[in-house]
Amino acid sequence: MAVDKHQVMAASTMVEPDVGEDQTHISAFLAGDEAAFNQLVLKYRKPVYAVAYRFTQNHEEADDLAQETFLRAYQSLVHFRGDSSLKTWLLRIVSNLSLNHLKSGRISKDSGGEPEEHALAADPTGLNQILEDEERLALRKAIAKLPPKQKETLMLKTFQDLTCEQVAEIMQCSIGTVKANLFNAVQKLKNMLGEARHG
Repeated sequence: MAVDKHQVMAASTMVEPDVGEDQTHISAFLAGDEAAFNQLVLKYRKPVYAVAYRFTQNHEEADDLAQETFLRAYQSLVHFRGDSSLKTWLLRIVSNLSLNHLKSGRISKDSGGEPEEHALAADPTGLNQILEDEERLALRKAIAKLPPKQKETLMLKTFQDLTCEQVAEIMQCSIGTVKANLFNAVQKLKNMLGEARHG
């Protein structure tokens, strides 16, 4: 089968639509088009916010961290080399900001009462909802106790549904380290949740 050199050249220059679209917005922004940056914010605000919220469990702090992420991106987009996707780069920024926020001890949990109060207000006989809420609360508390790197790995892999390769790129570590962090996080969660059930 003969291969047309034009087909090979066309295939080699093809770019994923998201990457090409992102690059178009980046180039426009760097040329002075502020609206192009706003398009990037609109496109990535949900995943950036989701990572921040998974770390903080607080809407206000997650909003602040997402805003700080986009401010940092705005200030340093000129240095973005494109070695990774823009999404990966933004998730790396928000992960680092969230970890630093955790280390600083400035996390405050959303207030809103106990899970039982919410379930009973919605359905006075909602025993199943109470149990589900208690399990979610126990899981959130257990995740909060994980070491920062294990927590970050778990958040990115499980809650953002990223591949191990993407998590490794964001965390700037090896795939083996990602897998080890994930394994250790899951084992610790199993132990903590088992103790909570039997304790």
